[in-house]
Amino acid sequence: MRGIQKMRALALGAAAISLAPVLSPAPAEARPNRGHRDHAERADAKPSRMPDGPINIIISIGSQRLWVYDRRGLLETSIVSTGVAGFPTPTGVFAILDKEVTHYSNIYGGASMPYMQRLTMSGVALHSGVTTGRPASHGCIRLPHAFAIKLFRLTSLGARVIIAPNEPGPVDIEHASLFARKPAPPMAAEEVDTSRAGVVAAASSFDLQKATGDARVGKITAWRAGVLQAMPISVFVSKAAGKVFVRHGFRTLFEAPATIRNSEQPLGTHVFTATELKEDGMAMRWWVVSVPDSEQAPVASRKVSRASRNESEPMLPFAGGPPSTPAEALERIELPQQARERISQLISPGATLIVSDHGHNREMRENGTTDFIVLTR
Repeated sequence: MRGIQKMRALALGAAAISLAPVLSPAPAEARPNRGHRDHAERADAKPSRMPDGPINIIISIGSQRLWVYDRRGLLETSIVSTGVAGFPTPTGVFAILDKEVTHYSNIYGGASMPYMQRLTMSGVALHSGVTTGRPASHGCIRLPHAFAIKLFRLTSLGARVIIAPNEPGPVDIEHASLFARKPAPPMAAEEVDTSRAGVVAAASSFDLQKATGDARVGKITAWRAGVLQAMPISVFVSKAAGKVFVRHGFRTLFEAPATIRNSEQPLGTHVFTATELKEDGMAMRWWVVSVPDSEQAPVASRKVSRASRNESEPMLPFAGGPPSTPAEALERIELPQQARERISQLISPGATLIVSDHGHNREMRENGTTDFIVLTR
């Protein structure tokens, strides 16, 4: 009897020894590496190359896809998830207004929006989120997490973003009406007010305008101020307003009248980008992206602002007939010679020229807050 009990005790001891590696914690070096997913994610988030010149980010609502182009062609692409019915993602021409690695929505109960890149002041942004390749958001453009990091690394403030119902892409274009670089003429001595009073007045006026803009933005940093100062200009020719507007660093520089021939025909919406200087150092290489109006635009008012969901924008009158091609649109625009010369003196690689039937909307703000925002829905 005692022999049997002894044999059972020995068996139980052996079993306990055999189970020990399973029940006791494994040493750190033997545990599964829980960081392997993060390492892979960081690898996926590294761009294949950095942009060569300015970029255009194009998002298709119909395809639920995003493309990044630079002057060498397609740079990156990804699936996205845009807004669902009732919370549509607006279509049109935008720019990246702000960037934050860690951001929480002040509209949707503090929802996390990692790697946020703001497109409007009413809550539309690119950010990391659950992405299915189908509409799923409240109007933002959700990106796969690794791609959100990658895109964040590729962009800077002012990068042009185009959201369309279809899949437009940039096409090279040459046209005599596109701006070329022109040096500013030397200013005559008598035109310069070198008196102490004149210098102080000019500096005070600039500082006051800048301080007012910074206060309205709500936050300004040395980094942001430097980026805004280094931006190329943006030019917007609006058929609805009958004007050309010029901005630099999200601030208005000047505006002038613009005459559109054959006013009964739509211009369409076309985004021209100066990609680089040609060999002579004056002429520019340009590409263009044409953005069709949403099919809903003629029959439904646009609801964009999250803060004013029930407030619809007034309808724009739509003329009959197809819109002009980019070249036809340029040929129909007449600008004052003084305005053309001033723009030519300011033009540089990365500058954009937006031509559209549409005009100002409540998404466009002044004093350092936004670039031009042209809504086509």
